[in-house]
Amino acid sequence: MKKLLLFLSFVVSINVTAQVPQYYSNALGLNGQPLRVALYNIIKSHQSLGYSGLWNAYLLTDKKSNGKVWDIYSDRPGGISAYEYSFGTDQCGSYNAEGDCYNREHTFPQSYFNKNEPMRSDLFIVYPTDGYVNGKRSDFPYGKVTSPTYTSSNGSKLGPNNATGAPSGTAFEPIDSFKGDLARSYFYLATRYYSEDNGWSNWEMANGAELKAWAIAMLLNWHHADPVSQKEMMRNNAAYGLQQNRNPFIDYPQFADCIWGTADCKALAIPDMKAHIALSLFPNPAKDKVTIDWSYDASSDPATLQLINLQGQIFYSTTTANKSITIATEQFPRGMYIIRIETSKVQRRGKLYLQ
Repeated sequence: MKKLLLFLSFVVSINVTAQVPQYYSNALGLNGQPLRVALYNIIKSHQSLGYSGLWNAYLLTDKKSNGKVWDIYSDRPGGISAYEYSFGTDQCGSYNAEGDCYNREHTFPQSYFNKNEPMRSDLFIVYPTDGYVNGKRSDFPYGKVTSPTYTSSNGSKLGPNNATGAPSGTAFEPIDSFKGDLARSYFYLATRYYSEDNGWSNWEMANGAELKAWAIAMLLNWHHADPVSQKEMMRNNAAYGLQQNRNPFIDYPQFADCIWGTADCKALAIPDMKAHIALSLFPNPAKDKVTIDWSYDASSDPATLQLINLQGQIFYSTTTANKSITIATEQFPRGMYIIRIETSKVQRRGKLYLQ
């Protein structure tokens, strides 16, 4: 079985660039709710792995380069995690403290859809995470926490929810590096299970699969501040090989703004969908300089490159027809930055860590 899964993952990885534009062809030219419905019809009826099947699936979807479990509640991108888990041997069981074992975290609590399938086993909303931190998060909504009552080793926080417009009560706030991942998981859920949420509960973040206004505003903010990473793209491809569906908001982040925001996707055309930027950053994390290499289909189309901090301040900006640039970074404050490359046809973002 594992050999078959690895083969499927390999096939997806070498063909995904060619497949993705055709996969979304029925969503072209649409906006708002019609776009959401079109995406629902594309990604619905996926192949469920079953709840127990998630353990083996994580070997393909959530493995770090060192072979350890990629746990978003303990991982510290650009830093050193307090602990790491080995697949299988560190699987929960019982736990008494952080670092004991990993289990399966339903980012959208399974109690709100009555633990029904296929939601309960959907890779796009169920992640491997530290069992103890998962227990601390419980069924609380995600939110903004300024006065935490509990903080995990990587900085995830539990405490009163101070997100704008959120109801009073306890919330869980993940670290910035994974907020976009979780936002896109919620956009996926609201699309994949559109019209399939009969009997789901009404809770702080959603009524059934319909996200509430305050949650939409917060998740769109997370979506913008934490753009799609290489980790997410690889996870999306691996999940596609297993479930036979994709997360549209990883492939085309603009879809989220065209459904829940103010963007317009009506003009999105096949040439735009096929446009592609391949981006690499070295070294990353960086200290005194970073070299940024990129390529894209329209070879003569100039690109605007910007270095932006998480508060939206632009620290560097240039427009060039070159495909490589080295930036001196010793004068910039340490921390995480967004690298944004934009042409007339396509935009790509990446994360840069300065240490």
